[in-house]
Amino acid sequence: MVLLEGCLDSWVALDKWDRDSLVNVSGNVRFSVGPVEMRLEDYFRYSDQVKEERPLYLFDLKFAQKVPILGSEFEVPVYFREDLFSVLGNERPDYRWVIIGPAGSGSSFHIDPNSTSAWNAVIKGSKKWVLFPPDVVPPGVHPSPDGAEVACPVSIIEWFMNLYGATKNWKKRPIECICKAREVILVPN
Repeated sequence: MVLLEGCLDSWVALDKWDRDSLVNVSGNVRFSVGPVEMRLEDYFRYSDQVKEERPLYLFDLKFAQKVPILGSEFEVPVYFREDLFSVLGNERPDYRWVIIGPAGSGSSFHIDPNSTSAWNAVIKGSKKWVLFPPDVVPPGVHPSPDGAEVACPVSIIEWFMNLYGATKNWKKRPIECICKAREVILVPN
């Protein structure tokens, strides 16, 4: 894992993407939010009031097609411009998403598909990362026999409250960091 600073400085999105501007440019466009689609304005209203343990977060891979101006307001940092999947053209796997969520939201444990290394840029707020070595199974997590899929029957908040503490005394502990606004994290496959 590598945490990078300064490589987003040319992004228009850093100063432009706030709630009002995003709602203004997206109009009535519907984005993927968990199992449903909703307008951004409705999602922000939901996220302001959510009190549930597993708050939904917006996770949309077609955001730049739905609202093309958004796709033009950021660029791939220089360190990640080599893109071997680009040779696949229209057959390339999904590779970029916009993710928006309230405090406490986030993905559960997973392994990124296609053995990819991923970079994640934070524009506003922060995101906590907990990465386990490939040979270590986090407490409460159940990998498939081939290791390609993992299941965690509890929410990420419940995992932090009840299982996270067990890792503090492990010989092979997870790598942790908080990626803040204007930073990028690289997560190797």
